Amino acid sequence: MLNIITLVHKVTNSYLIETDNGWLMVDSGWPDTFGQLLQMLNQNNISINEVNYLVVTHFHPDHAGLVQNLKDLGTTLILHQYQVPYINKLNLLFKKNPKANFKDITLNNHNVMTESESREFLHSIGIEGEIISTPGHSDDSISLILDHCCAFVGDLPAYADIEAYNDIVIEDSWDVIKKLQVKTIYPGHGDPYELPVS
Repeated sequence: MLNIITLVHKVTNSYLIETDNGWLMVDSGWPDTFGQLLQMLNQNNISINEVNYLVVTHFHPDHAGLVQNLKDLGTTLILHQYQVPYINKLNLLFKKNPKANFKDITLNNHNVMTESESREFLHSIGIEGEIISTPGHSDDSISLILDHCCAFVGDLPAYADIEAYNDIVIEDSWDVIKKLQVKTIYPGHGDPYELPVS
C-alpha cells in the first residue's frame, strides 16, 4: 500500500511518496516557504534529510521555488528530458523580479531521464510507475504516474474542464493518462479526485 502525504503551502500542493529509500517529493512550492515546509515535515515526523528525490511537474514559481534549497541538502532532482531548458527560464524570471527568496537552480545533482528510464529508476526505489510528458498547462509539464493507482498532474487543467478549454494538447495529455488506467488524480491545487471510468 502506497504511503502518500499531502502538504499544502500557499494553496499549492506538494506530495510525499514513501520509497524504499526515503521519500520522493512532487513539487516543492513557493521560494519563500522553506520554513513552512520544515514545519509540515516535522508534523509528519519526517526529517528534511529523508526527502531524497524531487520531481517537479513544471518549472513555475509556485511548484519549483524550493528546488535548490532541497538540492543543497542532498535531494536529487529527477528531470524528464523535456524539462531541462526550462530550469534556466525560471532562474532568469527571478533575476528580473528578485522579490522572493529564490535560489538559482544549479545544473548539478540532478538526473535527466526519458520516460522508459524513469520507469527503471522508480522501480529501483520501490515504486512502479513512470514520468510522462503531459503538456497543456505549460510545454514542460509532466505527470508522475503510479501504476494502477494515481497520477500527480501539477496544473494540467482538470479532467472535468477539458471541454471548456477546447485544446487538443490538453485532450491528448488526458488521453495518455487515461490509457495508463490510473484511478485518482493529485492536482497541483485543490483536492484529489477520482478519474471517471470510461
